[in-house]
Amino acid sequence: MKYFLIGTDEKNRNPYNINKNRAVDIRMLTREGIRTLPRWNIIGMNLPDEGFFPDLICSPFILMSHSCIGTATMYQPDIIYRGVKLWDRDSGVNRTYYLSVLDELDCMSGQTQFNTVGNRITRLVLDRDRIGENAVFRIKGYNRYNKGCIAGRLDFVESLLRRGIEGITLEEAELV
Repeated sequence: MKYFLIGTDEKNRNPYNINKNRAVDIRMLTREGIRTLPRWNIIGMNLPDEGFFPDLICSPFILMSHSCIGTATMYQPDIIYRGVKLWDRDSGVNRTYYLSVLDELDCMSGQTQFNTVGNRITRLVLDRDRIGENAVFRIKGYNRYNKGCIAGRLDFVESLLRRGIEGITLEEAELV
């Protein structure tokens, strides 16, 4: 089975300064910690003129649109999430997203290559045996080196694309 790295397409005029009101404590974004958050939160952000709301926002935490979280929970029913309303105080524009906590798998292979400084992955290779049956997940240690957000199995990615998900990037990952 093939796997893809899925991220936010930064070429769009996406919302920025998300969580500028610090409504969500990032340290609480674990399986246990997210249960202490309210079911719905209002998170401040800034939206550029003619802004675009992608279906997946990777920073400062994983935010998924309704169709994106619905598809993810079809393939990975144990995903824990909370509703958030992104809100730009100046313009009054808002959008509903779901703050998601995905499993973080230690699935990078020993064949993964880093640049000479060691602060950027130049070739990501995933270990198929460590992934198991997971359809959507985060890669442990990957986000601190690269801007990738989540990884998804081919059937999950195809399902997203059939639903018209917008504003994402896809890159096929190598497997051993």
